[in-house]
Amino acid sequence: MNDEIEEAVEEIISVVNVEREKIEEDLRRFIDYGVPLSQAKDAILHKYGKLSRERKIKDIKANERGINMVGKIIFIDEKEVEVRGEKRKIFRGLIGDETAIIPFTAWKNFDIKVGDVLRIKNASSSEWEGNPRLSFSEWTEITKLDYDIELIKRAPKKYNLIDLKVGLSNVEVRGKIVEIEEREVNIADEVRKVFSGIIEDETARIRFTSWKDFSLKKDQVYRIKGAYVRSWRGAPQLIFDENSDVEKLDEEIIREKRVVPIYKVVEAGGGIDLLIEGTILELRKDSGIIFRCPKCNRRVREGVCEEDGNVDAIPDLRIRALVDDGTGAVDVIFNREISEKILNRKMEEYISMAKETMDYDIVNEEIEDKIIAHLIRVHGDSIQSDFIVTIFAKDAEIISVDVEKEADELLTSLGD
Repeated sequence: MNDEIEEAVEEIISVVNVEREKIEEDLRRFIDYGVPLSQAKDAILHKYGKLSRERKIKDIKANERGINMVGKIIFIDEKEVEVRGEKRKIFRGLIGDETAIIPFTAWKNFDIKVGDVLRIKNASSSEWEGNPRLSFSEWTEITKLDYDIELIKRAPKKYNLIDLKVGLSNVEVRGKIVEIEEREVNIADEVRKVFSGIIEDETARIRFTSWKDFSLKKDQVYRIKGAYVRSWRGAPQLIFDENSDVEKLDEEIIREKRVVPIYKVVEAGGGIDLLIEGTILELRKDSGIIFRCPKCNRRVREGVCEEDGNVDAIPDLRIRALVDDGTGAVDVIFNREISEKILNRKMEEYISMAKETMDYDIVNEEIEDKIIAHLIRVHGDSIQSDFIVTIFAKDAEIISVDVEKEADELLTSLGD
Protein backbone atom coordinates (compact mmCIF):
# COMPACT_ATOMS: atom_id res chain seq x y z
CA MET A 1 0.00 0.00 0.00
CA ASN A 2 2.90 2.37 0.79
CA ASP A 3 4.23 1.90 -2.73
CA GLU A 4 0.77 2.76 -4.12
CA ILE A 5 0.61 5.87 -1.93
CA GLU A 6 4.10 6.92 -3.01
CA GLU A 7 3.13 6.42 -6.63
CA ALA A 8 -0.01 8.53 -6.08
CA VAL A 9 2.04 11.30 -4.45
CA GLU A 10 4.41 11.35 -7.42
CA GLU A 11 1.47 11.53 -9.80
CA ILE A 12 -0.09 14.43 -7.90
CA ILE A 13 3.05 16.55 -7.53
CA SER A 14 3.72 16.13 -11.24
CA VAL A 15 0.48 18.07 -11.77
CA VAL A 16 0.28 20.54 -8.86
CA ASN A 17 2.87 22.96 -7.50
CA VAL A 18 2.59 21.98 -3.81
CA GLU A 19 5.20 20.65 -1.37
CA ARG A 20 5.47 16.86 -1.19
CA GLU A 21 4.96 16.84 2.61
CA LYS A 22 1.63 18.64 2.25
CA ILE A 23 0.44 16.23 -0.45
CA GLU A 24 1.44 13.22 1.68
CA GLU A 25 -0.36 14.69 4.69
CA ASP A 26 -3.57 15.29 2.70
CA LEU A 27 -3.45 11.87 1.07
CA ARG A 28 -2.91 9.95 4.33
CA ARG A 29 -5.74 11.91 6.00
CA PHE A 30 -8.15 10.79 3.28
CA ILE A 31 -6.95 7.18 3.53
CA ASP A 32 -7.25 7.22 7.34
CA TYR A 33 -10.91 8.17 6.85
CA GLY A 34 -11.36 5.15 4.58
CA VAL A 35 -11.48 7.02 1.27
CA PRO A 36 -10.29 4.79 -1.62
CA LEU A 37 -6.91 5.86 -3.01
CA SER A 38 -8.23 6.75 -6.47
CA GLN A 39 -10.92 9.02 -5.00
CA ALA A 40 -8.42 10.58 -2.58
CA LYS A 41 -6.17 11.50 -5.54
CA ASP A 42 -9.08 13.11 -7.36
CA ALA A 43 -10.09 15.06 -4.25
CA ILE A 44 -6.57 16.46 -3.79
CA LEU A 45 -6.27 17.42 -7.44
CA HIS A 46 -9.57 19.26 -7.17
CA LYS A 47 -8.43 20.92 -3.95
CA TYR A 48 -5.43 22.45 -5.69
CA GLY A 49 -7.39 23.46 -8.76
CA LYS A 50 -6.14 20.74 -11.06
CA LEU A 51 -8.53 18.45 -12.78
CA SER A 52 -7.86 14.76 -12.53
CA ARG A 53 -7.05 12.81 -15.65
CA GLU A 54 -9.75 11.70 -17.97
CA ARG A 55 -11.02 8.21 -17.34
CA LYS A 56 -12.08 5.51 -19.74
CA ILE A 57 -15.59 4.28 -19.18
CA LYS A 58 -14.49 0.70 -18.49
CA ASP A 59 -12.56 1.99 -15.44
CA ILE A 60 -15.51 3.83 -13.88
CA LYS A 61 -16.92 2.15 -10.79
CA ALA A 62 -20.02 2.80 -8.72
CA ASN A 63 -20.06 5.55 -6.05
CA GLU A 64 -17.18 7.65 -7.39
CA ARG A 65 -16.91 11.46 -7.52
CA GLY A 66 -14.99 13.89 -9.68
CA ILE A 67 -15.16 11.76 -12.82
CA ASN A 68 -13.69 13.34 -15.97
CA MET A 69 -14.14 11.63 -19.32
CA VAL A 70 -14.86 11.97 -23.01
CA GLY A 71 -17.82 10.06 -24.44
CA LYS A 72 -20.35 9.94 -27.27
CA ILE A 73 -24.09 10.09 -26.65
CA ILE A 74 -25.73 6.92 -27.97
CA PHE A 75 -29.23 7.41 -26.66
CA ILE A 76 -31.10 10.03 -24.64
CA ASP A 77 -34.69 10.63 -23.57
CA GLU A 78 -36.33 12.89 -21.04
CA LYS A 79 -38.62 12.17 -18.14
CA GLU A 80 -40.48 14.21 -15.55
CA VAL A 81 -39.90 13.14 -11.95
CA GLU A 82 -40.94 14.48 -8.56
CA VAL A 83 -38.13 15.41 -6.15
CA ARG A 84 -39.08 16.65 -2.67
CA GLY A 85 -42.55 17.55 -3.94
CA GLU A 86 -41.21 19.49 -6.93
CA LYS A 87 -41.52 18.28 -10.52
CA ARG A 88 -38.24 18.21 -12.42
CA LYS A 89 -37.26 17.22 -15.94
CA ILE A 90 -34.35 14.77 -16.13
CA PHE A 91 -32.54 13.25 -19.09
CA ARG A 92 -31.49 9.60 -19.21
CA GLY A 93 -29.48 7.75 -21.78
CA LEU A 94 -26.35 5.87 -22.76
CA ILE A 95 -22.85 7.24 -23.37
CA GLY A 96 -19.90 5.31 -24.72
CA ASP A 97 -16.24 5.41 -25.69
CA GLU A 98 -13.87 2.88 -27.25
CA THR A 99 -13.83 0.83 -24.01
CA ALA A 100 -17.44 0.52 -22.82
CA ILE A 101 -20.98 1.92 -22.71
CA ILE A 102 -22.62 3.20 -19.53
CA PRO A 103 -26.08 4.59 -18.64
CA PHE A 104 -26.35 8.15 -17.34
CA THR A 105 -28.84 10.54 -15.78
CA ALA A 106 -28.52 14.31 -16.36
CA TRP A 107 -30.28 16.36 -13.66
CA LYS A 108 -30.36 19.50 -15.83
CA ASN A 109 -30.75 20.24 -19.53
CA PHE A 110 -27.23 20.29 -21.00
CA ASP A 111 -28.69 20.53 -24.51
CA ILE A 112 -27.03 17.28 -25.57
CA LYS A 113 -28.20 15.08 -28.43
CA VAL A 114 -27.53 11.65 -29.87
CA GLY A 115 -24.15 11.68 -31.65
CA ASP A 116 -22.68 14.52 -29.57
CA VAL A 117 -19.10 13.90 -28.42
CA LEU A 118 -18.67 15.47 -25.00
CA ARG A 119 -15.87 16.32 -22.57
CA ILE A 120 -17.39 15.82 -19.13
CA LYS A 121 -15.85 17.14 -15.93
CA ASN A 122 -16.86 16.43 -12.35
CA ALA A 123 -19.51 13.75 -12.94
CA SER A 124 -20.34 11.17 -10.28
CA SER A 125 -21.48 7.56 -10.34
CA SER A 126 -23.95 5.44 -8.43
CA GLU A 127 -24.95 1.79 -8.54
CA TRP A 128 -28.00 0.69 -10.52
CA GLU A 129 -28.96 -2.92 -11.21
CA GLY A 130 -25.51 -3.94 -9.93
CA ASN A 131 -23.65 -1.74 -12.42
CA PRO A 132 -22.24 1.82 -12.32
CA ARG A 133 -24.41 4.64 -13.62
CA LEU A 134 -23.18 8.18 -14.33
CA SER A 135 -24.86 11.27 -12.91
CA PHE A 136 -24.48 14.79 -14.37
CA SER A 137 -25.47 17.44 -11.83
CA GLU A 138 -25.44 21.22 -11.46
CA TRP A 139 -21.71 20.94 -10.69
CA THR A 140 -20.88 18.96 -13.83
CA GLU A 141 -19.23 20.78 -16.73
CA ILE A 142 -20.03 19.51 -20.24
CA THR A 143 -18.33 20.76 -23.41
CA LYS A 144 -19.25 19.62 -26.93
CA LEU A 145 -16.21 18.58 -28.98
CA ASP A 146 -15.90 19.05 -32.73
CA TYR A 147 -14.49 15.61 -33.49
CA ASP A 148 -15.85 12.06 -33.49
CA ILE A 149 -14.72 9.08 -31.44
CA GLU A 150 -14.95 5.36 -32.07
CA LEU A 151 -17.35 3.40 -29.91
CA ILE A 152 -16.46 0.03 -28.47
CA LYS A 153 -16.55 -2.66 -31.11
CA ARG A 154 -17.45 -6.06 -29.86
CA ALA A 155 -19.65 -8.76 -31.27
CA PRO A 156 -23.18 -8.50 -29.92
CA LYS A 157 -24.24 -11.28 -27.62
CA LYS A 158 -27.19 -13.43 -28.68
CA TYR A 159 -30.22 -13.67 -26.39
CA ASN A 160 -33.67 -15.18 -26.40
CA LEU A 161 -36.23 -12.54 -25.46
CA ILE A 162 -37.03 -14.36 -22.20
CA ASP A 163 -33.41 -13.84 -21.06
CA LEU A 164 -33.24 -10.06 -21.63
CA LYS A 165 -32.65 -8.01 -18.49
CA VAL A 166 -32.74 -4.28 -17.89
CA GLY A 167 -29.27 -2.78 -18.33
CA LEU A 168 -27.99 -5.15 -21.04
CA SER A 169 -26.38 -3.50 -24.08
CA ASN A 170 -25.08 -4.66 -27.45
CA VAL A 171 -27.50 -7.57 -27.62
CA GLU A 172 -28.57 -9.60 -30.64
CA VAL A 173 -32.10 -10.98 -30.86
CA ARG A 174 -34.45 -12.26 -33.53
CA GLY A 175 -38.18 -11.85 -33.36
CA LYS A 176 -41.47 -11.21 -35.13
CA ILE A 177 -43.11 -7.79 -34.97
CA VAL A 178 -46.52 -8.31 -33.35
CA GLU A 179 -47.57 -4.68 -33.00
CA ILE A 180 -46.03 -1.45 -34.27
CA GLU A 181 -46.99 2.22 -34.21
CA GLU A 182 -45.27 5.41 -35.31
CA ARG A 183 -45.26 8.56 -33.16
CA GLU A 184 -43.34 11.77 -32.60
CA VAL A 185 -41.60 12.74 -29.36
CA ASN A 186 -39.88 15.91 -28.23
CA ILE A 187 -36.37 15.32 -26.92
CA ALA A 188 -34.45 18.39 -25.75
CA ASP A 189 -36.60 20.63 -28.01
CA GLU A 190 -36.01 18.35 -31.02
CA VAL A 191 -38.96 16.49 -32.55
CA ARG A 192 -38.01 12.92 -33.35
CA LYS A 193 -39.94 10.08 -35.00
CA VAL A 194 -39.95 6.78 -33.12
CA PHE A 195 -41.46 3.36 -33.81
CA SER A 196 -42.66 1.28 -30.90
CA GLY A 197 -44.57 -1.94 -30.42
CA ILE A 198 -44.24 -5.56 -29.36
CA ILE A 199 -41.82 -8.19 -30.67
CA GLU A 200 -41.88 -11.92 -29.89
CA ASP A 201 -39.79 -15.04 -30.34
CA GLU A 202 -40.49 -18.61 -29.28
CA THR A 203 -39.73 -17.77 -25.63
CA ALA A 204 -41.42 -14.43 -24.81
CA ARG A 205 -42.91 -11.12 -25.87
CA ILE A 206 -41.27 -7.76 -25.12
CA ARG A 207 -41.95 -4.11 -25.91
CA PHE A 208 -39.53 -2.36 -28.25
CA THR A 209 -38.70 1.15 -29.43
CA SER A 210 -36.77 1.93 -32.62
CA TRP A 211 -35.23 5.41 -32.90
CA LYS A 212 -34.63 4.90 -36.64
CA ASP A 213 -37.02 4.06 -39.44
CA PHE A 214 -36.01 0.52 -40.41
CA SER A 215 -39.28 0.07 -42.39
CA LEU A 216 -40.42 -2.52 -39.87
CA LYS A 217 -43.58 -4.41 -40.81
CA LYS A 218 -46.08 -6.28 -38.67
CA ASP A 219 -45.73 -10.13 -38.79
CA GLN A 220 -42.24 -9.84 -40.36
CA VAL A 221 -39.28 -11.54 -38.65
CA TYR A 222 -36.04 -9.58 -38.10
CA ARG A 223 -32.58 -10.08 -36.62
CA ILE A 224 -31.56 -7.05 -34.55
CA LYS A 225 -27.92 -6.49 -33.54
CA GLY A 226 -26.55 -3.81 -31.25
CA ALA A 227 -29.73 -3.21 -29.26
CA TYR A 228 -29.96 -2.49 -25.54
CA VAL A 229 -32.53 -3.01 -22.81
CA ARG A 230 -34.24 -0.36 -20.67
CA SER A 231 -37.05 -0.50 -18.15
CA TRP A 232 -40.49 0.82 -19.10
CA ARG A 233 -43.50 0.59 -16.81
CA GLY A 234 -42.01 -2.23 -14.81
CA ALA A 235 -40.88 -4.41 -17.71
CA PRO A 236 -37.79 -4.72 -19.94
CA GLN A 237 -37.96 -2.82 -23.23
CA LEU A 238 -35.73 -3.48 -26.27
CA ILE A 239 -34.21 -0.29 -27.76
CA PHE A 240 -32.41 0.00 -31.09
CA ASP A 241 -31.30 2.96 -33.19
CA GLU A 242 -28.97 4.15 -35.94
CA ASN A 243 -26.09 2.29 -34.26
CA SER A 244 -27.97 -1.01 -34.60
CA ASP A 245 -28.19 -3.42 -37.52
CA VAL A 246 -31.66 -4.71 -38.50
CA GLU A 247 -31.93 -7.58 -40.99
CA LYS A 248 -35.14 -8.95 -42.46
CA LEU A 249 -35.35 -12.76 -42.16
CA ASP A 250 -37.29 -15.18 -44.34
CA GLU A 251 -38.47 -17.48 -41.58
CA GLU A 252 -41.44 -18.15 -39.31
CA ILE A 253 -41.69 -17.74 -35.56
CA ILE A 254 -44.49 -19.56 -33.75
CA ARG A 255 -44.74 -18.81 -30.07
CA GLU A 256 -46.40 -21.30 -27.76
CA LYS A 257 -47.43 -19.93 -24.40
CA ARG A 258 -45.35 -21.70 -21.80
CA VAL A 259 -45.22 -21.34 -18.06
CA VAL A 260 -42.25 -19.15 -17.11
CA PRO A 261 -40.37 -19.88 -13.85
CA ILE A 262 -40.93 -16.92 -11.57
CA TYR A 263 -37.19 -16.42 -11.01
CA LYS A 264 -36.93 -15.58 -14.72
CA VAL A 265 -39.59 -12.89 -14.30
CA VAL A 266 -37.82 -11.50 -11.21
CA GLU A 267 -34.41 -11.50 -12.93
CA ALA A 268 -35.82 -9.64 -15.92
CA GLY A 269 -37.60 -7.15 -13.65
CA GLY A 270 -41.02 -7.99 -15.14
CA GLY A 271 -42.46 -8.67 -18.58
CA ILE A 272 -45.57 -8.73 -20.72
CA ASP A 273 -47.91 -11.53 -21.74
CA LEU A 274 -46.48 -13.69 -18.95
CA LEU A 275 -47.78 -17.10 -17.92
CA ILE A 276 -46.79 -18.22 -14.43
CA GLU A 277 -47.85 -20.87 -11.95
CA GLY A 278 -47.33 -20.79 -8.21
CA THR A 279 -48.82 -21.20 -4.79
CA ILE A 280 -50.68 -18.32 -3.14
CA LEU A 281 -48.83 -17.73 0.13
CA GLU A 282 -50.23 -14.46 1.43
CA LEU A 283 -53.16 -12.10 0.98
CA ARG A 284 -51.80 -8.56 0.85
CA LYS A 285 -53.34 -5.43 2.31
CA ASP A 286 -55.78 -3.55 0.08
CA SER A 287 -57.48 -6.82 -0.82
CA GLY A 288 -61.19 -7.55 -0.43
CA ILE A 289 -63.91 -4.90 -0.72
CA ILE A 290 -62.37 -1.51 -1.46
CA PHE A 291 -63.94 1.79 -2.52
CA ARG A 292 -62.92 3.84 -5.55
CA CYS A 293 -63.38 7.40 -6.73
CA PRO A 294 -66.01 7.55 -9.53
CA LYS A 295 -63.94 10.25 -11.28
CA CYS A 296 -60.32 9.05 -11.18
CA ASN A 297 -60.76 5.42 -10.03
CA ARG A 298 -58.24 5.94 -7.19
CA ARG A 299 -58.88 4.17 -3.92
CA VAL A 300 -60.97 6.25 -1.54
CA ARG A 301 -60.39 6.22 2.20
CA GLU A 302 -63.17 7.31 4.55
CA GLY A 303 -65.04 8.90 1.64
CA VAL A 304 -62.13 11.15 0.62
CA CYS A 305 -60.21 10.85 -2.65
CA GLU A 306 -56.73 12.39 -2.55
CA GLU A 307 -57.33 13.82 -6.04
CA ASP A 308 -61.04 14.78 -6.01
CA GLY A 309 -61.84 15.25 -2.31
CA ASN A 310 -65.22 14.09 -0.90
CA VAL A 311 -66.90 11.74 -3.37
CA ASP A 312 -69.65 9.11 -3.44
CA ALA A 313 -67.28 6.15 -3.63
CA ILE A 314 -68.19 3.00 -5.53
CA PRO A 315 -67.31 -0.48 -4.21
CA ASP A 316 -64.86 -2.81 -5.93
CA LEU A 317 -63.50 -6.29 -5.27
CA ARG A 318 -59.76 -6.85 -5.57
CA ILE A 319 -57.21 -9.42 -4.55
CA ARG A 320 -53.51 -8.70 -4.19
CA ALA A 321 -51.61 -11.86 -3.33
CA LEU A 322 -48.05 -13.17 -3.02
CA VAL A 323 -47.49 -16.06 -5.44
CA ASP A 324 -44.44 -18.32 -5.11
CA ASP A 325 -43.36 -21.23 -7.36
CA GLY A 326 -40.32 -22.32 -5.36
CA THR A 327 -37.91 -20.41 -7.61
CA GLY A 328 -39.14 -16.90 -6.79
CA ALA A 329 -42.12 -14.81 -5.74
CA VAL A 330 -44.20 -12.00 -7.24
CA ASP A 331 -47.24 -10.01 -6.23
CA VAL A 332 -50.31 -10.56 -8.40
CA ILE A 333 -53.29 -8.20 -8.58
CA PHE A 334 -56.64 -9.70 -9.60
CA ASN A 335 -59.40 -7.31 -10.65
CA ARG A 336 -63.07 -7.78 -9.76
CA GLU A 337 -63.89 -10.01 -12.73
CA ILE A 338 -61.01 -12.40 -12.12
CA SER A 339 -61.45 -12.30 -8.33
CA GLU A 340 -65.11 -13.35 -8.71
CA LYS A 341 -64.01 -16.11 -11.08
CA ILE A 342 -61.40 -17.68 -8.78
CA LEU A 343 -63.55 -17.17 -5.66
CA ASN A 344 -66.69 -18.42 -7.44
CA ARG A 345 -68.66 -15.68 -5.67
CA LYS A 346 -69.99 -12.25 -6.68
CA MET A 347 -68.92 -8.97 -5.12
CA GLU A 348 -72.52 -8.24 -4.09
CA GLU A 349 -72.55 -11.40 -1.96
CA TYR A 350 -69.42 -10.25 -0.13
CA ILE A 351 -70.90 -6.79 0.44
CA SER A 352 -74.05 -8.38 1.91
CA MET A 353 -71.89 -10.59 4.12
CA ALA A 354 -69.95 -7.57 5.40
CA LYS A 355 -73.10 -5.53 6.05
CA GLU A 356 -74.70 -8.36 8.01
CA THR A 357 -71.73 -8.59 10.32
CA MET A 358 -70.88 -4.87 10.08
CA ASP A 359 -67.28 -5.94 9.42
CA TYR A 360 -65.45 -5.88 6.08
CA ASP A 361 -62.59 -7.94 7.54
CA ILE A 362 -64.80 -11.01 7.34
CA VAL A 363 -64.53 -10.77 3.54
CA ASN A 364 -60.74 -11.03 3.68
CA GLU A 365 -60.98 -14.01 6.04
CA GLU A 366 -63.30 -15.75 3.56
CA ILE A 367 -60.91 -14.98 0.68
CA GLU A 368 -57.94 -16.33 2.63
CA ASP A 369 -59.77 -19.56 3.37
CA LYS A 370 -60.52 -20.02 -0.33
CA ILE A 371 -57.17 -19.23 -1.95
CA ILE A 372 -54.25 -19.47 0.49
CA ALA A 373 -52.00 -22.49 -0.21
CA HIS A 374 -53.77 -23.14 -3.52
CA LEU A 375 -51.91 -23.49 -6.81
CA ILE A 376 -52.85 -20.85 -9.37
CA ARG A 377 -52.04 -20.19 -13.03
CA VAL A 378 -51.83 -16.48 -13.96
CA HIS A 379 -51.64 -14.74 -17.33
CA GLY A 380 -50.76 -11.05 -17.23
CA ASP A 381 -48.36 -8.12 -17.58
CA SER A 382 -46.04 -6.68 -14.94
CA ILE A 383 -46.69 -3.13 -13.75
CA GLN A 384 -44.45 -0.50 -12.17
CA SER A 385 -43.64 -1.39 -8.57
CA ASP A 386 -40.91 -0.23 -6.21
CA PHE A 387 -40.37 -3.27 -4.02
CA ILE A 388 -41.40 -6.50 -5.75
CA VAL A 389 -42.29 -7.47 -9.30
CA THR A 390 -46.06 -7.06 -9.54
CA ILE A 391 -48.18 -8.72 -12.20
CA PHE A 392 -51.61 -7.42 -13.17
CA ALA A 393 -53.61 -10.53 -14.06
CA LYS A 394 -55.49 -10.61 -17.35
CA ASP A 395 -56.76 -14.12 -16.55
CA ALA A 396 -56.24 -16.70 -13.83
CA GLU A 397 -57.47 -20.07 -12.67
CA ILE A 398 -57.05 -22.16 -9.57
CA ILE A 399 -55.36 -25.43 -10.52
CA SER A 400 -56.86 -28.52 -8.97
CA VAL A 401 -54.32 -30.98 -7.66
CA ASP A 402 -55.15 -34.69 -7.62
CA VAL A 403 -53.46 -35.53 -4.32
CA GLU A 404 -54.04 -39.27 -4.56
CA LYS A 405 -52.65 -39.40 -8.10
CA GLU A 406 -49.57 -37.38 -7.13
CA ALA A 407 -49.02 -39.61 -4.08
CA ASP A 408 -49.25 -42.73 -6.26
CA GLU A 409 -46.77 -41.25 -8.75
CA LEU A 410 -44.40 -40.35 -5.91
CA LEU A 411 -44.58 -43.84 -4.41
CA THR A 412 -44.07 -45.38 -7.84
CA SER A 413 -40.98 -43.26 -8.45
CA LEU A 414 -39.56 -44.17 -5.02
CA GLY A 415 -40.10 -47.85 -5.79
CA ASP A 416 -38.17 -47.63 -9.06
